[in-house]
Amino acid sequence: MPKKQRALAMADIAALLRQAAEAVAADQFYREVERIAGETIGWRLFTILRYVEAAGAVERLYSSDPEAYPVGGRKPLDKIAASHRVLERGECFLAASKQEVRQAFFDHELIFSLGISAILNAPIRHAGRRLGTLNLCGEEGMYGAAELATARMLAGLLAPSLLGLGD
Repeated sequence: MPKKQRALAMADIAALLRQAAEAVAADQFYREVERIAGETIGWRLFTILRYVEAAGAVERLYSSDPEAYPVGGRKPLDKIAASHRVLERGECFLAASKQEVRQAFFDHELIFSLGISAILNAPIRHAGRRLGTLNLCGEEGMYGAAELATARMLAGLLAPSLLGLGD
């Protein structure tokens, strides 16, 4: 389980931009974002979700723990409405404590069983349209203003990879 070790560097951003410009497989690109997020933000669980508007749901495109949270799994938006209302406005969502996680996520018992007690969701957007979310799950006290800013940058770099995905 990666822990934060360093600040996000221009070299990280340049490497991700290079990969985004190339025809690399999405999961290869997501693994690189996962690695950089682990080194700069820290997480116990790392996932990338896309909005499936027609289904009123989000769908997992990538997961660092496919046993607990498999790729392709969906969550209905009405069950995670509080966090996604904030994300719809283009803001990050932070459940900074176990109590806040319990209030925001219906699957909090599974979340807690993985040692997670804080969740940071950053919106992936393009041209005012919501595309998905970058989700970093860790422990109370792990995420503050610096981590939110870094997550927002990494989420922005994910936008091109979600643009071509349809419902």
